[in-house]
Amino acid sequence: MIIDKKNSLITGAGEGIGAAIAIELANKNVHVIITDKYLSNLTNTENTIIANGGTCTVVQLDMTDLLGIDNLGLEVFKRWGRLDILIANAAILGTLSPLHHQSNEEFLEVLNVNLISNHRLIRSFDALLKKSNNPKALFLTSSVSSKPKPFWGAYSISKAALNHMIEIWSLENKHNNFSICTIEPGATNTKLRKKAFPGADINNSQDPIMVAKSIVNFIDINAIYKGETIELKHIEY
Repeated sequence: MIIDKKNSLITGAGEGIGAAIAIELANKNVHVIITDKYLSNLTNTENTIIANGGTCTVVQLDMTDLLGIDNLGLEVFKRWGRLDILIANAAILGTLSPLHHQSNEEFLEVLNVNLISNHRLIRSFDALLKKSNNPKALFLTSSVSSKPKPFWGAYSISKAALNHMIEIWSLENKHNNFSICTIEPGATNTKLRKKAFPGADINNSQDPIMVAKSIVNFIDINAIYKGETIELKHIEY
């Protein structure tokens, strides 16, 4: 039964690393709750999970819909009463340009998706994660969060703030068994990277499936993390 499985929420699971993580977790007999802005992408992930014998719950959700995140937390509480694993993967790049060229609207959108929505996830799922025997929360970040680069503007700023927010949340949970960290996957062949480097050779970046396997293997480790950034592979953005 689904209720007897561990359950996991993966945001941005319609494609790329998020989809690959969802599929890999489902293959490990974890029930996955998958979200994405586009239902068609989620359907592709769902079909793969079901074909492999896994189970999932599909939730079409735009990460700028903060009330939608709250409602998702309520539904997870009603259906399962807890959340075992949170993987916050959803992110957008925005336009790579000088800061003074980036519009206010786009700057705010990037911050809302990459930072504010993750704060809302923390608000909505902190208590549910603490109902788990072995709760884990992982937030995907980037090397540009700690190594600023020109023209990466809102994306770099949002990821730096995300890292700081997760460190604070971890400090607030230093006396329990709640494992909280950020994951820096390194250069990966995703739509976001292709937008950032449209002419780059994909052979110089990792396959999302292999990144997902590394992340799921990391989740299986019993160690408890408190705000560290885990670098999966040392490939610079």
